[in-house]
Amino acid sequence: MKKNVTLYYGIIMAVYSLGFVVMSAFSSVYLLSVGLSSGEIGILLAVGGVISAVLQPVVGILMDRHPFVSGKTVLAVCSILIAVFGIMLMLTPGRSAGLTSVLYGVPIMLLYLAQPFLNALGMEALNLGYELNFGVGKAMGSMGYAAASYVFGIVSVKAGPRIIPSVFALVYFLLTVIVLAYPVKKKADTSSPAKKFVLGNPYTFLTRYKRLAGVLLGLVCIYYSHTLINTFALQIVTPKGGSSADMGSAAAIAAVCELVTMLLFSVYMKKVRLVNLLRISGIFFTLKTLFSLTVANIPGFFLIQGFQMFGWGLLAIGIVYYVNEYTAEDDKAQGQAYAGIAMTFGNVIATFSGGRIIDAFGVDMMLIVGTVISALGTVILWVFLENRHHSEVKDYIKREEIIYGRTL
Repeated sequence: MKKNVTLYYGIIMAVYSLGFVVMSAFSSVYLLSVGLSSGEIGILLAVGGVISAVLQPVVGILMDRHPFVSGKTVLAVCSILIAVFGIMLMLTPGRSAGLTSVLYGVPIMLLYLAQPFLNALGMEALNLGYELNFGVGKAMGSMGYAAASYVFGIVSVKAGPRIIPSVFALVYFLLTVIVLAYPVKKKADTSSPAKKFVLGNPYTFLTRYKRLAGVLLGLVCIYYSHTLINTFALQIVTPKGGSSADMGSAAAIAAVCELVTMLLFSVYMKKVRLVNLLRISGIFFTLKTLFSLTVANIPGFFLIQGFQMFGWGLLAIGIVYYVNEYTAEDDKAQGQAYAGIAMTFGNVIATFSGGRIIDAFGVDMMLIVGTVISALGTVILWVFLENRHHSEVKDYIKREEIIYGRTL
């Protein structure tokens, strides 16, 4: 029996999430301090997202076709490059808004590029026969996100936004070391001829998996609203009387709420079909965006973070299992990449349009648009999710029951 890598995977998720908080959730804090407007910040993040979306399927195909390219390789390369750009930002503090935009934009692109391959890293371990409780690993990521959001919300107020590059440089250097120590190794399939690398056609992939294409469209819409709230959280809490510290506290509460769902995800899948869990998640995303608009103060904003429990908490794990089961063996990394691209496109559209909507019409209009698009995405998910037997998911649940059954 191969070793249990849940703790290793969970640490990787936690450290990545810590860095994600600093780089992405607090991007507005840093970039506003160097003179960029909300609209310019949105454009910068959108450009990073577009480039990562172009690269994600290429990297996914490399992983599916080349025995020496793995999720571990991708994450290590992205992490060390992010650390290098963080150091470059430290050495050129506030020299110009243009230079800062480039030096911040590239690591943001790498951050988004790496995201779907974190999921692929976990699925890769399961498919190779390693013991891994994927829900626990993702939950550890949420723990890292919660702790980082709360602590860094306070630190950013006391130390100032200029500390952000030094923190993410340190975090991603540490992540590089941890990823390289990850014990899962991808082995070449010697039973069949070596597969040539062929750049895949998205149209071919999505016509092969037609219903999955619809699911990904719904995911774009839902992630649009999710990104609006995360990226422009400072602009949302300020009219309610909040600060960057309150923004960090809200993110920490949300992460703790989703943590509960992730820890119990295998239990939920035994009670409710996976497709229905994903449908439920869309409803809660929409409710969170709607109430972000309607609550008038910070205590109310803290309270609605509880919707995260059955929003992102269900979607983050459920979509990974769904894509892994739905796609063929030679398409699994590509499938995770396309799920990542769907989220990235939602991110790109939200960051590009969100800042411009705020500049032109205000925060309330941004949240109204987010609510409508999230509701549309929920309807699309409801229609396109395929209600069929998920044999591989059940195999994973059975394996997790054997390992963790007495503690769930």
